[in-house]
Formats: sequence, C-alpha cells, structure tokens
Amino acid sequence: MASGGSRPGAGRKRKAPELKVVQGTFRDDRDGKVNDDVPLGPMIAPLHLSEIARGHFETIANILAEQKRSSPHYAEHVGLLAVRLEQIAMYQAVLDIEGCTYRSEKKGEGGLIQVMIKAHPAVAMLSEALRHAQSLLGDLMLNPSAALKIASGHKQEAGDFDDF
Repeated sequence: MASGGSRPGAGRKRKAPELKVVQGTFRDDRDGKVNDDVPLGPMIAPLHLSEIARGHFETIANILAEQKRSSPHYAEHVGLLAVRLEQIAMYQAVLDIEGCTYRSEKKGEGGLIQVMIKAHPAVAMLSEALRHAQSLLGDLMLNPSAALKIASGHKQEAGDFDDF
C-alpha cells in the first residue's frame, strides 16, 4: 500500500470555469482558488440535524463567529461534528446504563456451559466517534494546539538554545 500523501497530478482534473459557464453548472461560491480566503458569514445548520445536534452546531458556530472564522462553507463540516458529539453522548449513556461488558453463554459439548465476557459494541462505537470528533475539532482548529497557532500576539519567549 502506498504512503506519503497525495501525488501531484493525481485525481480527477478540474473543469475549466468557462466550460462550466457554457454547461450551466458554474457556481461562483465554489470557484475558490487555492489559498483564497473563504467568505466570512453566519452558518446555517443543515436540515438533517436533530434538536440536540442543532444545539451543538449553534455552540460551535458561535465559537467560530467569536473568533471571526465563521463561514457558510464550514456548515456541513460543523454539522458533522455536531452529529458526532450527539453520538458520543448517546453511546456514553448506553455504557453508563448497561456497562462496558456483557456475558455471553454458550452450551458446549457434554452440556458444559461456556461463559464469555465480551466488550459491549457501544465501546467500539464510542471510541470511533471520539476519534472522529477529535479529528474534526483539529480540522476546524478548535483544539488547544490550534488555538495557540491562531492566537493573536502569541510568541514564544527567547530561549538559551535559539542560536542552534
């Protein structure tokens, strides 16, 4: 299996904007050039979100708005994070009630009963949701290490080994 990231020139080639205009598929909001700033503005929650996920969405959208980084382009990404945060709460509630393990009994040969202790399926689902939420938080630069990168005026103090 290959590693090391994407290869230059790999993937589907972009259509020329002129061709999109002729075909009637041109959208000005999707014609962003590489390294262009995304337009800032309020985010609207996707319609498929539940009430709990909408609450998470609003919280995250408000944080991005306070940081002056809110953009309609991020709405689906923030919506995905909101859904994952809702799932984390659901899986955690299931594990709080049912526990992290369950017993499985199986009759073997000679009438012997074999008892196995297995991990609850919600444990794996919770773990995956936590990993995905952490990744999404990093993508949106809402974790502590990203906060240090975007903090205004944050500079490291001079150290004794800066000459190396």
